[in-house]
Amino acid sequence: MKRLRHIKLGMLLLSCLAFISMLAITSQAAAPVTSATTTIANSSNKYYTYFNSGDVVGFNISGGIGIYPSLTKVTANYADQGRISTKTTTITLTFSGSLFANSSEIKTLYYDVFYKQATEEFGTSLVTKTPTNMATGSSTVSMNTNKTLTVDMSKLKDNLPVYIGFRLTTVKGETSTYRLAVFNRISLNTTLNTPTTTDTTLTGTGIAGNTVSTTINGKSYTATIGSDGKYEIKLNDGFSGVTSVTVTQTGEADYGESESVTKDVTIPPLTIKSSSTAVNLSVSDLAALTSDSDAVNWLVKQAGVVATNPSNANDTMTYHASESGLVALFKGLADNQSTAVHIYATSASGLTSDKIALQVTKLAGTLSFGQLTTNMSFGDLKVPLTPQVYQPTNPLAISVTDTRATGAKWYLYVSATPLTSTTVSGRTLKGDLVYRDGSAQTVLTNQATLVQQGQKVAGTTDTVVTDDWSTTKGIGLSAQPGIYADTYQGTLSWTLSDTPDK
Repeated sequence: MKRLRHIKLGMLLLSCLAFISMLAITSQAAAPVTSATTTIANSSNKYYTYFNSGDVVGFNISGGIGIYPSLTKVTANYADQGRISTKTTTITLTFSGSLFANSSEIKTLYYDVFYKQATEEFGTSLVTKTPTNMATGSSTVSMNTNKTLTVDMSKLKDNLPVYIGFRLTTVKGETSTYRLAVFNRISLNTTLNTPTTTDTTLTGTGIAGNTVSTTINGKSYTATIGSDGKYEIKLNDGFSGVTSVTVTQTGEADYGESESVTKDVTIPPLTIKSSSTAVNLSVSDLAALTSDSDAVNWLVKQAGVVATNPSNANDTMTYHASESGLVALFKGLADNQSTAVHIYATSASGLTSDKIALQVTKLAGTLSFGQLTTNMSFGDLKVPLTPQVYQPTNPLAISVTDTRATGAKWYLYVSATPLTSTTVSGRTLKGDLVYRDGSAQTVLTNQATLVQQGQKVAGTTDTVVTDDWSTTKGIGLSAQPGIYADTYQGTLSWTLSDTPDK
């Protein structure tokens, strides 16, 4: 492999747009409720579900209800769009057909409007005046009638879903409830992004225009959901001492529109980033690596990998690679072949970061010129009366850059053309460019001369060839008497090789 460079002597001068569509979820305001009696629904809708056949809620008493009547109509005051409200005080039920009570142990059987918490077996009645008992023991009850119930819906947001049906008790003190329809709880699509101990805001989504609220360490915070369906609740004191947080979205209060979501407050993970994800591995770099630890530390430094703990700036980091046997892996790569190494960090506090993928490319070692002066001049000289050797007026700077394996050899040669006149064609200087090394002097004209040879030293990439050049070592001009006064120029050719020419 050879590298050639030339020097001219004398007077020769070297010359997308992306469009994002946002869909906002908005609420449709209902008309103000009035005391007028309104038909809720004759069939199911999103607020109200009718069951073709009644079923038990919770525990079923043996026997229980054998045949259910048909619920044909429901009306209520302070209702709208198929919804009851917090102001609703009366609900009228219209049935057809018959109800058959199976068990002889039935003590009471009456109409009911009720809700059921998750921990309850048969639900809590919302009827404020217990209706007249319809049956005792095993019996058939004609249901071709209307029944108006007085109810308390003031806590509707906590009670939904609310069931319409019957409540049955036995002489043994047992209770069971049955449903024929339900007023549904409508989802407000409330979300809460998982908070971390370092956050100063709570964020999430819901229905535009609704209110979200939370209480943290005794302080209440509220915000309004924006037109884009997103909210941000700003906190004064963060989450000091808080392990979980609940955000409640409130819509139309009259209809009990409320929904809560709870998330644990988490410790934020370590953050990890790098200034680069591509790393070049030279032969000399590889020679310095002896273990996985060396390789990881080298990669972290080369790629500028930095991990931090958002909760503790003083936390100590240790870096690791998902892959093992890194040195052998790198040595097994062909020249210019790449492999991925995944770096992550662990902290003294016990946290672990995500992984960063670094692309490591093993470079082929190169031998090249580092510095090489492109112009050399001897200035204005008097025609000598005797043979003379002149030094250049500007010092040469020549260096060799070697990134190959340690011990690889190199050889530097130089040759020169005859020096010719720049004004008179065919006139040649009576003399030559020469290389001197102490008392030894070699003519360079039309012949390559070995100037220096060396080898790659571990940990070093550059060798300055001209470091020790002096008045007795380096390139000179050997001039003879009888030279025509003129301006002369020529070319030095430098050859850098990994094998000797001779």
